[in-house]
Amino acid sequence: MSVTTGSASDSTQSTAKTVGIGAVAGLGAALLGYLATYVATASTIENSTASQVLEALGSNISTWKVVGWVFMNAHGVTTNFPGLFGTTSSTNLIEGAEAFSAALYAVPAVALLAAGVVAAVACGASSAKSGAIAGGSTVLGYLPVALAGLALFAITIGDAVARPDPVTSVLLAGIVYPAVLGTVGGVAASAIR
Repeated sequence: MSVTTGSASDSTQSTAKTVGIGAVAGLGAALLGYLATYVATASTIENSTASQVLEALGSNISTWKVVGWVFMNAHGVTTNFPGLFGTTSSTNLIEGAEAFSAALYAVPAVALLAAGVVAAVACGASSAKSGAIAGGSTVLGYLPVALAGLALFAITIGDAVARPDPVTSVLLAGIVYPAVLGTVGGVAASAIR
């Protein structure tokens, strides 16, 4: 009877380890994805006419926050801007600005596929199921970054706020992207082993 309890305990510890490693890999993917986006776009943002106009109007616009918008846009998340008379408009800066390359869409995809691979390899995943669990658990590290981005990437413009769309930030960037791409990376890594 103690053998069964020991096996269940070992299984629980193994699952906790797998989930923990996946969460760390997801967090790393989010941070590296943001960093890659920053390197690719910061100088373009700093030198843009829109940035200079907003600064002249007294808006506190930080380059790292606009990079956050672009990073979230790479997940298909739009940025909401305040409009006249309480209206809002939304845009994807990658699609709307010719200054940004469509290759930015690959940044989160590559980062999350790699995170799934890293998680599966670090956990020693030898089956598609264990690889999927390791890769899918990248959500646990990626989702908090998407949630934090709602507050961190917000820019006050007058009495309103411009920021990534909350619903798609959580659903697309926080859950769907890491769940799907992390799982694919984890299954691929376990299949190669």
